[in-house]
Amino acid sequence: MKTRDKIIQASIALFNEQGERNVTTNHIAAHLGISPGNLYYHFRNKEDIILSIYEEYARNLLLDTFPKVSSEIKPLDAIILYMDAVFQMLLKFRFFYSNLPVLLDKNPSLREKYVEVQHSIAERVSQLLISLRSADIIDFEDEELADIVSILRIINTFWVSFYQTQNIDNEINDSVFYQGVLKILVILRPYTTDAAMPELIKARNMYQKRCEDAQAALAAQTAV
Repeated sequence: MKTRDKIIQASIALFNEQGERNVTTNHIAAHLGISPGNLYYHFRNKEDIILSIYEEYARNLLLDTFPKVSSEIKPLDAIILYMDAVFQMLLKFRFFYSNLPVLLDKNPSLREKYVEVQHSIAERVSQLLISLRSADIIDFEDEELADIVSILRIINTFWVSFYQTQNIDNEINDSVFYQGVLKILVILRPYTTDAAMPELIKARNMYQKRCEDAQAALAAQTAV
């Protein structure tokens, strides 16, 4: 792995473990066993590192995780797979959403990139919901589309931060992300058609089981 890539991956790990505000470029360099000068050869400052991390995240989100509804993939399966992938991405880059407003305020280039990516995501989510309506999975009025998209994106973006503010033990683990998926399924339920309701309930039960299993595994690990 190239030094630049090592810096990015080490930064992600440190930011997630210790919080972005508590990690300096000197900490990152020391963690990697390289000189600060070597780090600055690849990145001008910490904000430059964070911008590069977000660019990697955006590439993964837009190119790798976004579903393509086709005859081989059921529309409801497509959106469930997408939600699962999004929350797993949030797990990897969770530091970013724990301190999002501050990071965007400190880095105009990051804000510009973030807004650009978010507009693209909003458009794609809109298209996905329209495909679900065309397949008689959900039903909504045209004027409701923008609000539904916004609500789904709010949960995706801020669920982790909300969870952390509501719990004494605010450690982020798999069960937290499964809870986020369950919240999205609750939002979709009133719009789900009768024909598609059994599949939605099946998905809800699956994620509820995953959430409970993750919580049990965490409890067993803590008890050891």
